[in-house]
Formats: sequence, structure tokens, C-alpha cells
Amino acid sequence: MEKIIGGIKRDCYPITEAEMLHLYTMTFSPTAEIVNLGTGRYLQMPINNSVLREALNRAVSRCESMRLRLWKEPETGQIWQYVMPHEHQYFEYYDFSELSEEKAHKILDGWTAQPFDTFGGALSRIALVSMPDGYNGYYMNVHHATMDAASIITFNRDVMDIYCHLMYDLPYPKPMTSYIESVKKDMEYMAGCKKKDADEKYWLEQFARDEPIYTDFTGPGRLQTQRRENNNPNQRAAALISRDASGNTVTYDLDVESTAKLVQFCEDHGYPVSVLLLHGLRTVLSKFNNGEKDVCIKDFVARRSTILAKKCGGVRMHCMTLRTIVEPENTVLESLDIIDKAQNELFKHSEYGPMTFYRIQRETYGYQPRGGYESIGFTYQPATLKSIVPYLKGIPYKNYWYSSGKQPQAFYLTAMHRPNDGGLTFHFGYQSDIATPHEIEFLYYYLGRVIFRSIENPNATVAEIMDMV
Repeated sequence: MEKIIGGIKRDCYPITEAEMLHLYTMTFSPTAEIVNLGTGRYLQMPINNSVLREALNRAVSRCESMRLRLWKEPETGQIWQYVMPHEHQYFEYYDFSELSEEKAHKILDGWTAQPFDTFGGALSRIALVSMPDGYNGYYMNVHHATMDAASIITFNRDVMDIYCHLMYDLPYPKPMTSYIESVKKDMEYMAGCKKKDADEKYWLEQFARDEPIYTDFTGPGRLQTQRRENNNPNQRAAALISRDASGNTVTYDLDVESTAKLVQFCEDHGYPVSVLLLHGLRTVLSKFNNGEKDVCIKDFVARRSTILAKKCGGVRMHCMTLRTIVEPENTVLESLDIIDKAQNELFKHSEYGPMTFYRIQRETYGYQPRGGYESIGFTYQPATLKSIVPYLKGIPYKNYWYSSGKQPQAFYLTAMHRPNDGGLTFHFGYQSDIATPHEIEFLYYYLGRVIFRSIENPNATVAEIMDMV
């Protein structure tokens, strides 16, 4: 739809539920930087900054969502989106090579804490950076309503592919696809279709089951406290409420050899890596909550199964409750089967809007706003050791996710593979009112023990695995 914005006609489109999820998040924070995603990628090698600037400009011109703008219509308050034409940018260079790594990252955390003008201004910032110990690359900060982790990874790959073409005459990367085309497909779904009807039917059937129960990553204490406060001994949902969404990220790197073991186990038994990680998480939650067999995790789905979706950029991530009931006498392999089936069904019906999903869930079970059954969110960025970026092999590489000082989720885990060696990195984001670094370390310790005891003893029961750890 054409709209006049600043005296210029723009082709505008409604925002999707995936975008609305992040705009809704802003209502829980007094400042807008809660939706900032700051990242840095640095190679331990000299970088030609002129060529890198050209590569970045070309990548931005190829990625519509890096030029996305949001506009709130004054008369109605409705939010629209449109794509700005590409204008060549001169990305500034900053030399932090003489600083300590800690001080350099503190500066970049500060950059990430600078909010965007959500409804009017550019929604991305890029700077070239030299870091200590000979690492060079660039820092990028984007508004989460315009990019998610999967699209950031794809954009970064495009930048480096273009850079290597310009520098070393490697093949030029294939074109990106159109984010606006993916938005149009989401609009068609939201307007109503057989797929939406089938998804709604499935989720309403799930909500017709007995009410789930909240399982906290610290044990049953939080739910018990809220039961007393609400004078409701039968309460099954709990609320994770932060005063101001202040928070941080704790990161753990799993070594290459250990990563290879769990990837090989999944390949041998035909499971996605995400299923093994979810088995670890839900088993830990069960152990911490007196062996509760009904466990919910907020599962984030990238929705990038088509070529259009994989390379269009933007934010396409939806989230729903992944509920699994695993009996203590179920074996590890049976647990993995249960989780695999539940996750496949969730993926199949993940086009359903998360805002609608949680509204209906809340209305069905009658829990308070911001309540629910999941204490942790989870997302996995698929990759294997075979997908190492060829030109990074053997080159020391660092990839950082910076903190704005605010966190959009109470507690969540993003697991992704490092592009230079394929090892897994676990990023735990948390709100300071909800979790502490010590609690996260404790959870990660048990997560690792459960996963590796499970792949070593796949025919052991879940109860036996819990006893082993």
C-alpha cells in the first residue's frame, strides 16, 4: 500500500507477528535498547578496510531488511514497514588494538546500548574495528524487529563471501532473496488459508489437554512462592517479571572434540542436534523439580525451510511452548523420540502467530499476564562440522554477541556452531532479576553431564541418567 512519508511515496506493508513480538517486548522496558542486537566478527589477520567497506555496502544493498524502516501512522497508530533505496555508506574505523580485550568489549557493549529511533530512523549501524591481538573485522548493531540471529549469520556470510571475491577472486555469492516477498507470504497466511486453519485446529487441540505445569531452572521454589502469594495451592503457571529488563549474556564454548561426539551421536541415530540439546534441558529441569515428567520449554523456530526464507534476511522467528511428557522409565532413545515428534509437530504448525498463540493459551488456562509454563527459551542455529566456512578454516576467528544491558527474555539459551571450527557455543541471555551467573553455571554443568551421560548410555532410563549426574 502506498503511503506518503516525509513527502515521499513509499510502498508500505503491515508488520508481521514475528516483528510485532519484538515491538511488544519494548513495552516491558523503560528504554528502547532492549531490542538491540550487537554483534562483532573478527579474524586474526590483516583486513583491507577499503575492500571490507565495499563488501559491506554490497551486502547491505543485497539485503532488504538491512534497509528496512518502520513508520507509525499518526492518524491510526498502525505500524507499517518499507525498504529504503540503498545509499553508499562510509563505515567509520575504530582502532582498539592497544586496549585490553575487556575494555574494548565494554566499549562495544556501550555502543549496543544506544537505542534506535524505531519509527523513523535507520535500524542498523556498522563500524570497522581492530581488536587486541591482531584481530580485525566489524561490529554491527541492528534492531531485532528487522533481523534475527539466523539472518545476521546469513548477512555476515554474504559480507565475507563478497570480501573474498574482491580480495582473492573467489566465486561471487548467489543473490539474496526478497524480505518483502516473505512478508507478503506471511500476510497471505494471516489473512486466512487452509494452512492457518489446520494450524489453529492443532493448537486448540493442544490447549484442550490438561493444564501444563511450570518447571523452574532453579527448582520448585518460584512456583511454590507464587502459590503462597496468590493463596492458590493448585496454581500451575508462574510469572517471570523483571523490574526493568536489565540483564546480560553468559557464554560457554564446547570444545570441538566434544561437539563432534554429540553431532556424531545425532547422525548415527537420526536426530537433529536440537533434539539432543532439548533432551538435556528438559531432563535437567525435571531433575531440579523433583522428577516432574511434564516439562515445557519455549522453543524458538527460525521458519527458514525454503530458499526464499533462508536468504531473505529479516526476522522470521516464532516461538511456542514445546511440551513433552517423559516417564522416568523411558530410555534416552525413547525420550529423544518423544521430543523429536513434539518438535516436528511444533515446526509443522509454527507459522501460527506467537502473539495469538500465547493469548489463546492464557485465555484457556487463565494465568496472569506475563505468566506461563516455561522458565527457559531455546533456539539452535543448525550446522555441522562439515559446514565450516572454507576460507576461515585454520584462521583464528572470534564472534561476539554484545549486551545492551537489557534482555528481551527472562532466560533463554541460544546454541550455535562456531564458523571456524564447528564447535558449539552456548549463549545464555538472562534478566538480572530472574537469574544469576552462578545459577547459569550450575545449569550448564548439569546440562553437559546429562547430554554426555545420555549419549554414552542411550539405553539407560531417564531416571538412571538423573542418578548418574
